Amino acid sequence: MLTLSDNEKVLIVVHKHWFVMVGPIITFAVLLFAPIIVLLVLPLITKDFNQVLVAIFTNFSLSLYVMILIIFMFLIWMDFYLDMWIITSKRIIDIEQRGLFSREISEIPLVHIQDITMDVNGVIRTFLKFGTIRLQTAGEREFAIRDIPHLYKIKDLILKYSQIERSSK
Repeated sequence: MLTLSDNEKVLIVVHKHWFVMVGPIITFAVLLFAPIIVLLVLPLITKDFNQVLVAIFTNFSLSLYVMILIIFMFLIWMDFYLDMWIITSKRIIDIEQRGLFSREISEIPLVHIQDITMDVNGVIRTFLKFGTIRLQTAGEREFAIRDIPHLYKIKDLILKYSQIERSSK
């Protein structure tokens, strides 16, 4: 659970851009419909076998295949949804989901931010305005926030509150 200090408020919670999920969804759809080809070819290959055993084996294999596909898609979605960046008026909290039961949480005070670099590579990322923000701290530590939407708005928000925090110290 996130505990905020005195006079600290959550400014924005940022998840990865929706376009990050397009590739896995297309792959999932293709793999979901791939067994149709196998089911069309299977009767030609198994015409000399016991059809009851072939039907049982086919149903079991198809069920197992779909179950594994759904589990992998769930894990990809969970990684997408649970990776988030919480920007408060005093710090940035990076919550990185790694697998089913592993999570890494890092934070950086806005006071320590020295430099902000934005990376927007490619035509789609440029048109959809998402990319990576890299924050450099006074201790030479780099803090990267990848594939975030509203890149320029978030950069301006970080800069604004970073300057407010520096001027209040």
